[in-house]
Amino acid sequence: MKRLIIVYSQYSTLFAEANIKVIAESRKLKGWMVAKFEVKELSDYKETLRNLARIIRKGDLVLAAGGDGLATMAMNAVIQSGVIATLAVMPFGNFNDFASTLGRMDFETIIRKFEEGRYEEFYPLEVRVNDRHYTYSGVYFTVGMMAEAAEVLEDLKVRKKLTRAKNRMKYSAKKLFRWYRKNKHRKDLLPEAMRLNDTKVMKYTTDYVAMNGASLAGVVPGGTWYKDAEKFWSGTMRNRSIVRMFRKFVKALEGELPGKESRRDVLTFDKPSGVFVCAEGDGYKLDDVSKIEIKKSDKSLRVIQNN
Repeated sequence: MKRLIIVYSQYSTLFAEANIKVIAESRKLKGWMVAKFEVKELSDYKETLRNLARIIRKGDLVLAAGGDGLATMAMNAVIQSGVIATLAVMPFGNFNDFASTLGRMDFETIIRKFEEGRYEEFYPLEVRVNDRHYTYSGVYFTVGMMAEAAEVLEDLKVRKKLTRAKNRMKYSAKKLFRWYRKNKHRKDLLPEAMRLNDTKVMKYTTDYVAMNGASLAGVVPGGTWYKDAEKFWSGTMRNRSIVRMFRKFVKALEGELPGKESRRDVLTFDKPSGVFVCAEGDGYKLDDVSKIEIKKSDKSLRVIQNN
């Protein structure tokens, strides 16, 4: 019997829609065993990831019905399970970069493609911190200002307001701009004694960005590096000046991303430092970091893609 595992959270911005378009629709399936895995607010990430990985079996379809953070957790669980399972994503979050990368689909289309065996290989990034595995990132990974700013939208009060806001993008932009104006001149956004592949980064650098998917934060276009087993796109940015940031944003919209193709990036710090990192919208503060390595994972996974 085919098995479907629906990964969801009641704190996803558009959970009400997910309940109608995914959970309710799953009750109509025949010949399927359906399991629901709820990711609860403030739950321990590593423990939740382990628990999800434990229930995944060979041949399962794992459907993440939520935002980018939920999709990334589901992807990590599929890889950590050690079995051949298939990942699908439906967008019910703020920016939904993961769903945009795979192509947006309704529930019926995902089920039909899975039953027909129409899946693609997806090559995520692997991030290692201090020479230990940290996470797999499907679409993008950032270090610095943008990673820290992502925490603004993860605040529980903000997320609750987002579920009720008439214009979520406008509300999100307003919150992020207020944070930016308050924090753009801080000197601890990235340690100044940072090197990228043994080259000291320019003064006032605020961000490192690795792109693997089609978009970042719903607006900056990327590409199809997730189809490549070895390469991704990466670069550094200096976003303290709003004029400079706007110019780079316009260039990015025109397809001119700062940086270049890479096969492996290593960020090193002259002394252990605290930095914010972010994979698909989930930002975390890491302490005592001396080295961050970003490369393509040697483990691919199957995904349902709308192509």
